[in-house]
Amino acid sequence: MLVLPLLFIVIAYFLLTGEGNNIFTNKKDEAEKLLKERYVNGEIDEETYKRMKAVLKK
Repeated sequence: MLVLPLLFIVIAYFLLTGEGNNIFTNKKDEAEKLLKERYVNGEIDEETYKRMKAVLKK
């Protein structure tokens, strides 16, 4: 019986704060940031950067 109200509170929290949407977008943004850092640091070339960025956008 206590599980249902607790579940409702958790769902309401995610809906009101928008945290549910950020779970997936933060990972994608983090991956793009890391990819850009690798390109800027010279770890990968421009062709590899563009190819990997296209894969992330899918």
